[in-house]
Amino acid sequence: MTKYSGSLLLQKKYKDVEPTLKIKEVDGLELVKKFSEEMESMLRRKVEAVERLVEAAEDADLNHEFNSSLAFDYYNSLLINEKDENDNYVELGDEFILEPNEHFNNLLVNTTYSDVQLPTNVYNKDPGILNGVYMSEALNPIFVDNFQRDPTLTWQYFGSSTGFFRLYPGKENSAFLLSASHICHLVDELQAKGVGTVNKAVLESFKILREFREAGQGGLCNQAIMLITDGAVEDYESVFEKYNWPDRKISTLADVQENVMEYLHVLSRPMVINHDHDIIWTEAYMDSALFASQAQSLLLMTTVAMPVFSKKNETRSHGILLGVVGSDVPLRELLKLAPRYKLGVHGYAFLNTNNGYILSHPDLRPLYREGKKLKPKPNYNSVDLSEVEWEDQDEIKRVLFLTNDYFFTDISGTPFSLGVVLSRGHGEYILLGNTSVEEGLHDLLQPDLTLANEWIYCITDIDPDHRKLSQLEAMIRFLTGEEPDLECDEDLVQEVLFDAVVTAPMEAYWTALALNMSDKTEQEVETAFLGTRAGLMRSLLYVGSEKLSNRQFLTLGDKESIFTMDHFPLWYRRAAEHPPGSFIYSITSEEGSGNPRLSTTEKEGDGENKRVTHSPLLPVPTPFTFIILFLQKSPLCSSPAPCTQALSQSAALSL
Repeated sequence: MTKYSGSLLLQKKYKDVEPTLKIKEVDGLELVKKFSEEMESMLRRKVEAVERLVEAAEDADLNHEFNSSLAFDYYNSLLINEKDENDNYVELGDEFILEPNEHFNNLLVNTTYSDVQLPTNVYNKDPGILNGVYMSEALNPIFVDNFQRDPTLTWQYFGSSTGFFRLYPGKENSAFLLSASHICHLVDELQAKGVGTVNKAVLESFKILREFREAGQGGLCNQAIMLITDGAVEDYESVFEKYNWPDRKISTLADVQENVMEYLHVLSRPMVINHDHDIIWTEAYMDSALFASQAQSLLLMTTVAMPVFSKKNETRSHGILLGVVGSDVPLRELLKLAPRYKLGVHGYAFLNTNNGYILSHPDLRPLYREGKKLKPKPNYNSVDLSEVEWEDQDEIKRVLFLTNDYFFTDISGTPFSLGVVLSRGHGEYILLGNTSVEEGLHDLLQPDLTLANEWIYCITDIDPDHRKLSQLEAMIRFLTGEEPDLECDEDLVQEVLFDAVVTAPMEAYWTALALNMSDKTEQEVETAFLGTRAGLMRSLLYVGSEKLSNRQFLTLGDKESIFTMDHFPLWYRRAAEHPPGSFIYSITSEEGSGNPRLSTTEKEGDGENKRVTHSPLLPVPTPFTFIILFLQKSPLCSSPAPCTQALSQSAALSL
């Protein structure tokens, strides 16, 4: 392990630069406040974008005169680019240019226009629909302007009370159909368990409302009881006669579409009269476009929304709700503001709602696997922090124990709070090195070097010209001055330059070993690689790629083995917390489950049992781990054939 890892050479290289190194202690409270301020600023920009949409929609309605004979065409997202049998575009389905956009999960979108979605039971030539669609076209330039002002914005939309939905950027209705099919699948799994009896519940609801009204408690707003069901199996006449006569309930399917909005207008009337535009932030919900494609804790979204009211004098007293505007905020965009390299090996950030539920947490797993399919867990958006943060208990067996410090604060202007967790040891300190840009650039361009592509060294998802760049390519263009408009994290870039220079000699060392390997060794050693806290990795194959026993390891398909936005690699985390000189053996399954079992071996004594130890390079554990993979014949193998299926083993040396 010592020979083929090159650990002694690496220690020497860090020892050589030790006089120039500095250790900085991390102030957790200062860190969480800084992150919170940046998140507040980012979320405030989302609110301002929604406020501009509200103003534009209300002004457009104020200046619009209802025209019962209005006729015009618009883009229907269900019909765009559709042609009939004569190769002519169908009505409302004209040519609509769509291009993949990384900022919108690589979906096909048009960032110049919005389009409209309508439920199947809404007639698209209804005068109310046509007037609403025509009026809301005034939002198009606001959508575009919002996106230009804040390129981190994702979906913006206007949901009309008449039943249509305007979405920017315009796209095919694929995500909507995905959500619909997923909902249908869930509905198909529902089973009737009996008959619901709600008479007592309705009776109790009226009693509660009456008590609150008489006591002057509760919010100063209209109160209502609304029960939506597929059919009434009870007669509520006695309840209505006592509490709500002569008001009538909605009793038929036709009543729903005709009368529900009238009830909502009544409920919203005080807000319209007072012109109260409450800002609403939703609980976490699943992003169907990212379903099963990202780290589970980063699948979730939140939405900021505001109501749109009619400002016309002749209808102001009626309290007309025109609809709701909103914008989605992927939680991964928030967590980009709490970069991994500032939190340490085991550190992380998490977000909570004002109800105490988790918005985002590395250990939040909203999906479960049923066969080959991933499905959302029930109540995934109402998980308490105590359900993912477990205290140490004697009866629980753990791979290792960590002592964590927790820091938290609110995010002003939102119902959310932010927490930061730093583990004692690596999480308390940052290693600061220094090197020149020229020297660092030379070593960054070596073929054995890669960077954590999910980390944000440079922002590449805003400018279309930068979206095809990898993080390494973007950083090189930034350092050479080729792309001066790139916005990069200068602290992280400096850490990478330092790591690249110090670890550069490893390539020549590994190459020399590979050229002088014997046939016997070649059957045992596969690859060597190292990782640093800045997300830099170097690796070398001692054998051809066709001979690798575990081809998935260290590839993007194996999220546990590479640096991701969600966590440091599993082998890195395990090795970092063990004593210097320990060898950590990770036994991975051939099925690529992503959850390897772990056996830790610390040998002491003489001969083969002598424990390998090294003095720490610095007064605190340095943030570098080194690992080497090899094949070893299992003592359980009775013949050569099964041994070719032997499990891969990895050994990590913590410096």
